[in-house]
Amino acid sequence: MGGATTPTVQVSLAESLAPSTWAMNLPVAWLAAPVPRVRTGDVIDVLAVRQGDRAYAVPVAYAARVMAADERGIVLELDEEGASAIAIARGGGMLLVPLLRSTR
Repeated sequence: MGGATTPTVQVSLAESLAPSTWAMNLPVAWLAAPVPRVRTGDVIDVLAVRQGDRAYAVPVAYAARVMAADERGIVLELDEEGASAIAIARGGGMLLVPLLRSTR
């Protein structure tokens, strides 16, 4: 008797998101610093930075869960406030710095 294998059902990204959150891709071109070595499920904060003579940084997203990451960028799970703040920062020409949170 040959054992039939049950097909593996892949959960979509949308199904993996917590309620009232969105997935947002941050391509490497948007980043002022490389993405730390992250895994799915890690939590990061995001700073927006303006470079130049009057450089400054401002936090734009807190506790964003990593949904995926590769050499092209990082996909984050964000709430409305974080997604809006990142979009506004990018619209203003700011670059982003992802900061990996400690698990301790």
